[in-house]
Amino acid sequence: MLSNTSKMPGYSVSLSAWKCKTGDKLAKIKGSVCHDCYARKGRYNMPNVVDKMEERLKFFNALDFVPQMVAMLNKTRSPYFRWFDSGDVQNVRMALNIIDVVKATPEKKHWIPTKERKIWQEALKLEALPDNAVIRYSATMVDDTPPQDWEHSSAVVKNAAPIGHECPAPTQGGKCGECRACWSRDVKTVSYHKH
Repeated sequence: MLSNTSKMPGYSVSLSAWKCKTGDKLAKIKGSVCHDCYARKGRYNMPNVVDKMEERLKFFNALDFVPQMVAMLNKTRSPYFRWFDSGDVQNVRMALNIIDVVKATPEKKHWIPTKERKIWQEALKLEALPDNAVIRYSATMVDDTPPQDWEHSSAVVKNAAPIGHECPAPTQGGKCGECRACWSRDVKTVSYHKH
């Protein structure tokens, strides 16, 4: 169920980018951060990958998702975990389940990138986010100012100057290397270069 991405220092989990609620709308808008989405082309469209994404969606919606996910994370050695290297949270119940997993794995740092502001706002009214997680709410357009009214944010830049911490991956062979800014609550904004 977990993805072992070579770029990052730990595991992640993904859902189909075709199932994104906000992302699906943004994918149709030229200049948006979701237009020409990497997770909607190439290998992501192969039948075995499509099937695996459907399997993950069922897993996310399973009644025993929280204990299963906690067990999987506890088997990994890395203290870093990224939610949604593709796709996004689907509903408030899923968001609350993610918070429960975060609470049950206090030794892990969780990075949750999202464009689903309303879902997270509703979830956070019901349950506080533990200190070992950061939700990075993304700007919707390339070269746009990241959301200032959200505690942690991200932006995608192509022609504009980076705001906040500039992701070093493009100068490090596409890898995080020693950088852990995305997981840090001390870093308000991370800017990623459009690729």
